[in-house]
Amino acid sequence: MSEYQLLNLMYQGFVFNAMYSVGFILFTWLGFRMARNIYEDSNAAMSGKVFTTIYCLFVAFFFFQSNQIGGNILTEYTAQLVEIGSSSGERLSEYASSPTILGGPVQTVFTLFILVFQLAIVWTKKK
Repeated sequence: MSEYQLLNLMYQGFVFNAMYSVGFILFTWLGFRMARNIYEDSNAAMSGKVFTTIYCLFVAFFFFQSNQIGGNILTEYTAQLVEIGSSSGERLSEYASSPTILGGPVQTVFTLFILVFQLAIVWTKKK
């Protein structure tokens, strides 16, 4: 496969992953809305808190999974580009070693931060 074909396939994978991520950004926003509604209602039912917690856990898991898929797309295509001796493969491999890379540790911590933030809103009492 040529460099052009590999880059084209990699970008197609990124487009699919980006659409999936946008969906989970919307689901994350919905999780914050649900958490806020529970926080505002001082008599919120326990079942509402539990279901909102489960919802937020699922969204965080799938958002994490989307980040990992994006990171794997980059890693695998970068390896193939390096294998064929492409200069773009070398540049991408430098980028792929960054901790802020797609699916890297910084994004994982950020996903966990969002989850903890949502759950704190759900489970704290309004003063």
